[in-house]
Amino acid sequence: MAFALAAAGTPASLREVALAYAFGWAENMVQAAIKAVPLGQSAGQRMLGALVEAIPATVDAALVLRDGERMAFTPMLAVLSARHETQYSRLFRS
Repeated sequence: MAFALAAAGTPASLREVALAYAFGWAENMVQAAIKAVPLGQSAGQRMLGALVEAIPATVDAALVLRDGERMAFTPMLAVLSARHETQYSRLFRS
């Protein structure tokens, strides 16, 4: 929501906003993987480099989808999020 509100206040095109969002998401996931699994900085940078190459085509494909064609199917996200609460070692401890 905050990203969308901030983007709405800029002259950036929808494609530019989607590219920025996708890169931010990819960078976040890679940084989490570097901290959560045995993945070094160099491997993380290689992974991010591969994702960066794929982002423009992926964004372009997403932008031409009609509303009825868009979907997300992430059944394990809720399961893994729930398990995270009871794990001994958590990525970010509060």
